[in-house]
Amino acid sequence: MNEDGPRTSVHRKALLEALADELPKDTIRFSSKIVSIEAQMQQGSSVAVICLSDGTVIKAKILIGCDGVHSVVARWLGLAAPVNSGRWAVRGMAVFPQAHGLNQEIRILVHVGVKAGFIPLSDKDVYWFCTCEFPLDGDKMAGNQQLMQKQVIENYVKDFPPLMVDIVRHTDLSTLTWAPLMFRLPWDIMFGNLSKGNVTLAGDAMHPMTPDLAQGGCAALEDAVVLGRHIGKMLARDGGKLVPRNIPRALDGYVKERRWRVALLVAASYISHWVQKGSQWWMKFFSGVIFYGIFIARIVKPSNYNCGKLPSVSLSYESDYSRKTD
Repeated sequence: MNEDGPRTSVHRKALLEALADELPKDTIRFSSKIVSIEAQMQQGSSVAVICLSDGTVIKAKILIGCDGVHSVVARWLGLAAPVNSGRWAVRGMAVFPQAHGLNQEIRILVHVGVKAGFIPLSDKDVYWFCTCEFPLDGDKMAGNQQLMQKQVIENYVKDFPPLMVDIVRHTDLSTLTWAPLMFRLPWDIMFGNLSKGNVTLAGDAMHPMTPDLAQGGCAALEDAVVLGRHIGKMLARDGGKLVPRNIPRALDGYVKERRWRVALLVAASYISHWVQKGSQWWMKFFSGVIFYGIFIARIVKPSNYNCGKLPSVSLSYESDYSRKTD
């Protein structure tokens, strides 16, 4: 992606629906909590056996843990739990029935201890966010949308332009979320087990990060492309068939390619918040010249990562690997 290239905002719900529509019917299971994961050997190859809370047992040739920051799959792989950054984030969707009249651009606002921003998703919907230092009643706010909105307006965006306050006032309360900002320590990513046999991770399950570089979702999309490329090349070599004994090598290649990239993104995101807090001249110099000018632009390159080209493969589907037990 070119830094100066075209960009667009996408409603998360619309994206999920578009992706789901491409899958065969009944592919997605909802409300399926994982109870346990077990690795079994079948015909000389590893199979992941996943037990769900409703009694369903799924035998998978490949298990990709995309189950978020509190990933059960990451815990099974032995990764340490993500740590709290000491900050919280509130996110919501403002709705303007008569249209908001804003330009299609993202606006970022920064004040002492607070960072906020918004971007229109349509002529009536505006996505907004606000991050702040850990509040004393943060846990209580997590389940109270009206209190969330009140706290944000009265304590966190009151020093911002009136437009930001108006956007928060127009929020659809059902869309409000309030949660701690978690991240996985970079050295856990660099040296931890990100795959084992036919099991691996992607997205926040692998590399939860603070939102200061706005790269969490982007990195997850990179994961999908890189993982798809490694699995696709394996399938191409094996005539379109999923050969279990070749899966670990493909997943190892994916992890090797992603490990250092995402560890850098996690570290850079965390440091980004720290350098933005400094007001001294030397901190501004470090932030503008060294951190963003050299480290981010020339080393991390968050928006200019080449994920490679996906191979064209026809998959030979063999059998259904799930069953229901009493």
